[in-house]
This record gives sequence, C-alpha cells and structure tokens, in this order.
Amino acid sequence: MANIKVHRGLHQIGGCITEIWTDTSRVFIDFGQNLPGNGEPTTPDQDNSMVNGIIYQNMKEHQAVFYTHAHEDHVGLFWYIPIDQYIGEGSKELLLIKYRILAEAFIKEKEQYSQQPKHDFHKEIMLEMKCANAIAHVNEVEEFKTWARTEAKEAPTSITIGDIKVTPFFNCHSIYDSHMFLIEADGKRIWHTGDYREHGYLGKGLFPTLKKYATNIDVLITEGTMLKREDRCIHEREVSRKMASVMQAFKYVFVLASATDIERLAAIKEAAKSAEKPLCIWSLFMKRTMQLFTEMESKRSRGLFCFNPLFYSERLYSKLKRRGFAMIVGTAQMDRVKGLIDKLPQEETLLIYSSWDGYYKMPEQVEANPKYKEFREFFRNVVDIHTSGHADRYTIKKVIDTVKPKEVICIHKEADAEL
Repeated sequence: MANIKVHRGLHQIGGCITEIWTDTSRVFIDFGQNLPGNGEPTTPDQDNSMVNGIIYQNMKEHQAVFYTHAHEDHVGLFWYIPIDQYIGEGSKELLLIKYRILAEAFIKEKEQYSQQPKHDFHKEIMLEMKCANAIAHVNEVEEFKTWARTEAKEAPTSITIGDIKVTPFFNCHSIYDSHMFLIEADGKRIWHTGDYREHGYLGKGLFPTLKKYATNIDVLITEGTMLKREDRCIHEREVSRKMASVMQAFKYVFVLASATDIERLAAIKEAAKSAEKPLCIWSLFMKRTMQLFTEMESKRSRGLFCFNPLFYSERLYSKLKRRGFAMIVGTAQMDRVKGLIDKLPQEETLLIYSSWDGYYKMPEQVEANPKYKEFREFFRNVVDIHTSGHADRYTIKKVIDTVKPKEVICIHKEADAEL
C-alpha cells in the first residue's frame, strides 16, 4: 500500500518535504530550506540532523529525491542528501551556474587576499572554507540525475524507483524549468503540483496537461501560497504592458527582478523593446542565465525567450546617459547601482520594483533580508509592477475541479489558510 507523509510544508510557505513510500521503495518530492520569516530559523547542523532523521528513519531498497524546481525552499537541503537525486535538466544548469559563480568569486577573493602583505589567520581559514563549500556544491549538483523536458505533443518519459513510477510534467512558475509529478505506487495515483500558475507565458499548458494526464487521481497534493488572498493575478503580458507604459515616462529605468525567472525577464525585454530603450544588465549571474534561456528556449518560444542585452560597463555610460536605458538588476548589485544613480538626474530616474512586496512591507521579511527595502530607498520614483509566481485561489479551485481527486492535501501555505 502506498503511504504519504508531509514532513514539512503543511503549515508554512516553503521548506517543503513530502515522502511517498511502499514496502520496498520511496520517493521524496523536494527537500527545501525554510524561507526567511516562514518556519523556525535553523542552523546548518540542525538542517543536517533533520535530514538524517528523515532519511534514515524509513530506509527502503529503492529510494530517491525528486525536485520540482531550483528555488531554495524546494532544493536548498540537497547537500545533506545521501541518496539519488533527480531534477530537470534546466534546473540543474541553473544550480551549476549559481555555484560555479560563487566558487569563482571565492577563489578570486582568496587569491587577492593571499597577495596582501598581512594576513589574518581566521579570515584565511574562512575564505578556504567558502571556496571548499562552493566547489563541493558544484560537484554535488553535477551528480544529480536529470530528465529532459518533454517536447509538445510527445508522451512524457517516466522514471522508475523500485515499484514507484514518477512522471514529470513541465510547469509554469516564477523560475525556469519547474515541474509537476504523477506518482504511481501500489495502484495509487498521486498528482503533486509543485509550485504552479496559469498566468505566465508558459501557463497555457496547465489545464490541457491536467485534463490529459491527471486522470483517476487518488490524491492531489497542491500548493496553496495564495489561498488567503482574494485578488486575481494579472498575466505576464499585462506586467509587460504596464512596464512599457512607465518606461516611456522616464529616461533611466531600473527594474529589480530575479535572474532565474525566464518569463519576467521576457516581459521586461518586451517592455523595453516597446518603449524603444536599450536593455542592459549588470550581473554575471543574469548574463549566464539569459544565455542558458536563449540556448534552450529561444527556438521553442519563437524568440520570446531570446536575450541579447548590453552588459553595462563604464565605457557605455556616456552613450546610455544620452539615450536612456532599461536595466535589469538584483539586490546583489546595490552598491554599483547606488554609484550610478548618484550620477543621474533623480527626476528622470525610475525603479520598477518587480518582486513580492512583502520583502519590503513585512517587518519579519525586512529583518531577515533588508536589501529590498534599502534598494527601494535609493530612488525618488518607484512603482511596483509584479504578478505572483503562484496560482491564485481561483486557479487552485479550478485545478481541484479539473482533477477531481478523491483526496486533496494542501502544502506550501500559511498555517491558517484553508481550501
């Protein structure tokens, strides 16, 4: 008989861990880190102890972890996992980009420090540890097993773990290469949505996929991030339209957005094109993710996900100051952005804040990560233009009504949120 246990995620957003097992086999869906402000803060030792407690409590002959996507609250504990781990090809590449850049940065910092005449022993040890950890994370991610994204009109490929069969389905979320899963175990059919939405460019496939494959489902495990919010989410096309409108009113436009959200990056690119502004970036991470997206998705999307921005440097300053620009940035570029906007006329400069507003409005989020609020305060002119990476409550209801499962389990939700 197939069994399900949600180890974490029933009463908090993020940090998800779900276990499904039979007599001989088991799979985990996600092993995520707690998000700041959600769940109790934990130390690395506590995380390691928790993972070991879960993994070694119910060992089976056949077992593996499957990740829905590469957000930290779903994949963030991967370095503690001693069993096979599976993830989509695109998600693996995103993680490799992240940890290779970190490793490069720490190695460079260590080399520069070694050339200084005076050395602090403790700092030297800390730099060695940072380098070793980043390199170890790269090596661990390289060991992940992967599946390829199923092409349109092709039958999906399943992965068998003992007597459990897992079938991934490409999904729309605020990060590239997100997936849902059909898990078949001991005659039970379980559908795990991961994080999903319908209102992105890639969201049009949600309900056709459910209608075709999510049939005779015994248990639907759905995320419920937006359950307590009554507002409907606007489409990424509307995000792009709104951005284009305000871009036309200001000469210098900065857009705070995620480097891993292929659909938001496309919305910004299209807005800049409509506003006739050159698109710029100022992040090596964003440069490499855009290269990945272009390589993997440009042809499929008929150019929507093809990116060719200018990489900002001082030699471009005079030209861009005359012409204006739209520049996508992250909080990691705070100091450089501050230096640039100090040279620009404030009345002609705008920040489009394209991230969750809770990062700067909610005291617990500001305390956990003050950079979003600090970044906004650099600018005299700020406008919020955003849409959630998650399904609104109306889409969640539509999913349940479409799948018609015998049982619904809602995870990735606030503790007091109800279906």
